[in-house]
Amino acid sequence: MSKWKYTGTDVTAEKAEESLKTIKSACFGCETHSPDCSIAKAAGDVAAMIDEGNVSVKDQIHAQITGALAGAKFPIATPEDLIAAFPDGADTTCCVGDLKMTAGEAGTLLKPSDFPFKSAKDVADVIVTRAGL
Repeated sequence: MSKWKYTGTDVTAEKAEESLKTIKSACFGCETHSPDCSIAKAAGDVAAMIDEGNVSVKDQIHAQITGALAGAKFPIATPEDLIAAFPDGADTTCCVGDLKMTAGEAGTLLKPSDFPFKSAKDVADVIVTRAGL
């Protein structure tokens, strides 16, 4: 069971998955993604919480990245567009225990040849691999 960081409420993995699907279904599919989007932030927060105790650090960071990019419009062709797609831009932070990584820091792991990205999963795959997680 995971704990919702805003209230301390215990949440089952099933309830968290159900909530994440509901949040993602609320996405308006905007052509551009604002770092102020509360839907993407909520998706990222729930994805980060899902079964943290039983998931590897790599998988948790991967889930946080894909959750944070839940409302992003793909393909994403440039590093600037990728940073803009994160809820808090370069300051969007993924963390597991003592490990913290901002989108700005993760962006330094990317190469021009990585673009365009076709999905949030592709972004997360490259970042966790290059970070050595």
